[in-house]
Amino acid sequence: MDYRDPLFSVIMFFVIVLISVLVTIGLGKIREYLREKNLEEFLKDFEYIKIENLKLDEASIDALYLLAKAYEKEGDFEKSLKIYLWISKNIKSIEILKHIATLYYKAGFLEKAKKTAYQILSTKPREIETLKLLILIDEKLNNLQEIINVLEIFEELEISLAEEKAYALFKLALKKNCNIEFCEDVKSIDDIYKKYPFVEREYLKELFITDPKKAYETIPENKIYDYLDLYWNRNDIPKENKFLNILAAKHLMKCSIQAPFEIEVLKQTKKGFADLEFEYICSNCKKIFPLYSTRCPNCHDLFKQKLLVNIVEKKELQNIEF
Repeated sequence: MDYRDPLFSVIMFFVIVLISVLVTIGLGKIREYLREKNLEEFLKDFEYIKIENLKLDEASIDALYLLAKAYEKEGDFEKSLKIYLWISKNIKSIEILKHIATLYYKAGFLEKAKKTAYQILSTKPREIETLKLLILIDEKLNNLQEIINVLEIFEELEISLAEEKAYALFKLALKKNCNIEFCEDVKSIDDIYKKYPFVEREYLKELFITDPKKAYETIPENKIYDYLDLYWNRNDIPKENKFLNILAAKHLMKCSIQAPFEIEVLKQTKKGFADLEFEYICSNCKKIFPLYSTRCPNCHDLFKQKLLVNIVEKKELQNIEF
């Protein structure tokens, strides 16, 4: 096959993508192994101390606790973990175990975090924060069934976690697995959207993959700009009244209707001179992220990220060959 053959280029592209994925997975495994080894080495630094013979008074424990919190705040989870583990060998405390479980989660030691969470729940089965942490851990581990099990515990406790339940249901619906008791009367993403309107962005995102026409029809007229990132770079934006300003900003037609500042700037500038760039702000913790996440990476709340629109210089990728 000639290297100038288009088919050869396509094959090479997929080979490169496959190699990149394998390398990324391999590096991730290596990083996880090295973090484990580093933590083990760090713990060994204190092995010469005879913990069982060391008497810690209340003031010492408070000081160590503050030191552990300081390390945690700085992001040095390994040192913080060491101190909490040291304290836990001297004092049996659910609160200390909760810190240890959370730190294992933040440091990426998910199985250890889960084991510690179960240790807490074996003593205190209704520990709410630990049950919520289990949801986060199982989400990272892609254990959807175990998330459902935890959510059913919350329902038995008569504690409403509507966002968590809606997110779990949405994942089940995408997998065509909404045939269990947990789903109740919900069978599809359409049903979930009707029952839980706050999943609107996730619903529209999926529709733009499976049924773009329905996606455009579903976007409320007063939220055209809230979901602009989902369709700004598409070439199938319909010539309907609610999208006229968007089309005008892309210089595909004229529109005199007043639009948000960024759209008005694009309407007035020369074609190909400027473009839009998107960021996302969490309405709960106010952190800003370059990529959208259904769950905020900082505070872990669901469905709280809102779109921010910025004007940037237009960048064109030209003469790219695979």
